[in-house]
Amino acid sequence: MTHTARRATLALLTVGAAAGALLAPGVAAAAPLRGPDLQVVRSSVCTATVTNRGDVTATGVRLQYVGIFFANVPGRDIAPGASDQFGYIDCNIAPQLPVVVVAYAGNGETNPFDNLAQVNP
Repeated sequence: MTHTARRATLALLTVGAAAGALLAPGVAAAAPLRGPDLQVVRSSVCTATVTNRGDVTATGVRLQYVGIFFANVPGRDIAPGASDQFGYIDCNIAPQLPVVVVAYAGNGETNPFDNLAQVNP
């Protein structure tokens, strides 16, 4: 390959790379996924606190609990960084039996692994 042919090839490669960058801006640096991130913890014997640790408001938040009874407790929307308390009715009926609660958001979840807690005993 002659010196002139190498220069022409290098020029074409440079122009092609520049055109690709103009046609597909931001492809190389995709934005991270964002959304609600609920965390549920025991608050007291009969309540659990759900906190939104994400950066988007969690809508249609509800708490389900399984113990002697099974129930779906609706809640309010939870803004980023805010918390809401949920009560459940079988907290003292059989205190030796576990009660497990799970929090859900209607608009999804970015980290479902901290949505479950055992709140009794």
